[in-house]
Amino acid sequence: MASALHAQTLLALTYDGDVLPPKYGFPIKLRVPTKLGYKNPKHIVAISVTNEYPGGYWENQGYNWFGGS
Repeated sequence: MASALHAQTLLALTYDGDVLPPKYGFPIKLRVPTKLGYKNPKHIVAISVTNEYPGGYWENQGYNWFGGS
């Protein structure tokens, strides 16, 4: 939750005043600057809020779950 509530975390719907293009993650882009690059998804399918650590693609490859500051 600390990362989600960080002042620099954002969900972007536009880029340079226009609708977010597909190459930047249309229709919405999640940017969490306190996380390492591999923790910033390009395309969002769903958002879930949970107190559990569900893992994921990179975690299954051996990377740290938190991956940032």
